[in-house]
Amino acid sequence: MVKTAKAIAVTVQEMVTKSTTNPDELGILANQLTNDYGQLAQVAKPSVLTAENEEIGSHIKRQVQQLGHGCAALVTKAGALQCSPSDAYTKKELIESARKVSEKVSHVLAALQAGNRGTQACITAASAISGVIADLDTTIMFATAGTLNWENSETFADHR
Repeated sequence: MVKTAKAIAVTVQEMVTKSTTNPDELGILANQLTNDYGQLAQVAKPSVLTAENEEIGSHIKRQVQQLGHGCAALVTKAGALQCSPSDAYTKKELIESARKVSEKVSHVLAALQAGNRGTQACITAASAISGVIADLDTTIMFATAGTLNWENSETFADHR
């Protein structure tokens, strides 16, 4: 879902660039934006349902919906700019809509991050445990090789 949100942000930036260099390509980018948002909305459904609590799920849903409204407004502005590519006011409106969409993408990402705190805690714990296991494996390897043997005649293999 994060990848799709970032793809939306990239497409929005391309739309801003094309608004001044090549407005004819805005239709293709608007289509890409629409497809990316559709994917984001589909992926957001499970995130809303599996959120830690109902409030977080509702927040994710609201942020995704607001992003959708922003994307729709941006697509409308892109269409208007294609109709009159030299209109400076329409370009300004498109750039403002793009700024709002970029802002809404960051809100969606923040909502997702808030909803995934428990998941992130599990990932962090698993990483820490993996580090401990790796340290134990290394210690066992040195002990088996005999480099950690005591001064007396006992070996690691005797205790293993």
